[in-house]
Amino acid sequence: MTTVIRQVAPVNTYALLSCAMGPCLFGTAFLAIQSLPAAPLWNAVCRVLPAGLVLFAVRPARPEGIWWARAVLLGMLNFGGFFGLQAVAAHRIPGAVVSTISAAQCIVVPLMVMTTGQRLAPRQFLAPLLGLLGVGLVVLRGTTRLDLMGVGAAATLALLSGTGMVLTRRWGVPPSTAPLSAIAWQMLAGGLMLLPLAMLLEGEPPSLSPHQLLATGWLALAATAAAFALFFGGLLRGVEATTGSRLILLGPVVAVILGWTFAHQSLTIVQLAGISLVLAAQFGGFEHYAGEHAWPRVAWTFMAQRARR
Repeated sequence: MTTVIRQVAPVNTYALLSCAMGPCLFGTAFLAIQSLPAAPLWNAVCRVLPAGLVLFAVRPARPEGIWWARAVLLGMLNFGGFFGLQAVAAHRIPGAVVSTISAAQCIVVPLMVMTTGQRLAPRQFLAPLLGLLGVGLVVLRGTTRLDLMGVGAAATLALLSGTGMVLTRRWGVPPSTAPLSAIAWQMLAGGLMLLPLAMLLEGEPPSLSPHQLLATGWLALAATAAAFALFFGGLLRGVEATTGSRLILLGPVVAVILGWTFAHQSLTIVQLAGISLVLAAQFGGFEHYAGEHAWPRVAWTFMAQRARR
């Protein structure tokens, strides 16, 4: 059998940095969610549907032909299934465990990419393992009793998330359609899937205090609309799914740093070691970008471009 080696085109610096900024914004959700009522499905609906409407208002366009089915499928994988399974897992196991198990998508993605015929270097597997270990050190605490259904939901979340990432990168966007429009329809499809589940399982939507409304607004606009637009926008502009899957690991790191900064949570030596491993994973997995897009050079190029303006 002949192995197909796909030539990877150089990635725009802004696309790579955009893809990295998305998980950082998504990491702010962990702090904001703490102030919301215990209605995770309604919280997800209030994040995803408004975010989709905002992105659609910015770039109004609609799918055509097969792209309707693709929008629904990607909406289920990236948003409906993602937030639905996250809600199930969070009810049964601690959030730190959910974050660690779901971070396994960084292992799922390279395996799925290889099924398409692309050959990956060993570092493309070692770097995600390093990052996954780092996430575990950052978020896990002591001994925790695990629920089988909760663990299964978090593992399925990792599988769906990785699948959605690979398909998003593989399919791209409909002809003559901006990435924001494609992402908006995914959000709307995912939000509409969550809506009947929220009504069935959690009843009426909870009433929100002014502080909770502010937190919900941040989650919808910054931690969902902007975060996913930046992340998937980077994928749709050329960032490889394997790279994006490692960048997702920055989310839990940002969450821990924000908790230490604003919520007066402790930051231990073990957590600092975990953060170092996550960052090392980002530096260590870029060899299939022909060396020219390693993180130091990306950062240097970005600063040089800004300086010339």
